[in-house]
Amino acid sequence: MPELQEKKASANKEPVEIKCSECDSAFRLWIPSDRLAEWEKGSRISCVKCGAKFFLVWTGAAFEVTPLSELAKKAADQKTAEAPRREARQAVSAPPPPVQQAHAPQEAPRYAPVREVAPAPGVETILVIEDDRLSRDMVENSLSELGFAIIPVKSSTEAMRAIGHKIHLIVSDLYLKNPADAESILDGEDLLVKLRDSGVSAPAIITTGKDIIDDLVLDPKWFELNVKGFIQKGNPFWVEELKLKVKEVLYKG
Repeated sequence: MPELQEKKASANKEPVEIKCSECDSAFRLWIPSDRLAEWEKGSRISCVKCGAKFFLVWTGAAFEVTPLSELAKKAADQKTAEAPRREARQAVSAPPPPVQQAHAPQEAPRYAPVREVAPAPGVETILVIEDDRLSRDMVENSLSELGFAIIPVKSSTEAMRAIGHKIHLIVSDLYLKNPADAESILDGEDLLVKLRDSGVSAPAIITTGKDIIDDLVLDPKWFELNVKGFIQKGNPFWVEELKLKVKEVLYKG
């Protein structure tokens, strides 16, 4: 009788065996076959005994299980490996210090200057507005590898100072306003409105750490602001999703 019940339970379901690397216990999940596509982007699961976290992905033929601790270590190792290259690129692209006359002391600028970029002919320029430094560096490094010129800024004020450049695409965090930062006076939506009013007609991609819901995505105001898509930050592959969306927008219109 138990065997018959197990056969019925497994009908139209895909089993996945998981052995916990923390407590050495094993357990099994049954995923409905008609919902396997939902697992292609992956999902977090926990060990039923000790609560250790794993990332589970459906590859089309089987499930791939990776401890979250291992993913975090790989991300840290990659960041360490890329640090010298990022520092070298920043040193090359950093503008020279301004020359000040001794007899005419100047007032220090209220805001830091936006990094100057001089893209080669035919190279698209992407304005990246992200207040979180790590996320900003991740996006800059990933999109630079695709051959784009990147203007990374951390606030709406810096973004407005960058519109002297030809902008082909805007990648902006949805929530930018920060009462503790005098530069961070606008959220992503209000910033897009101000950029449009200033003559910037480039398409935009919105990123957010909040859950993306249909009421947000389907609001017609985003169509009027030329928003081409939303990317939810937080999962280990969100930057890869952003790269695919950027290529889709810039290469396919």
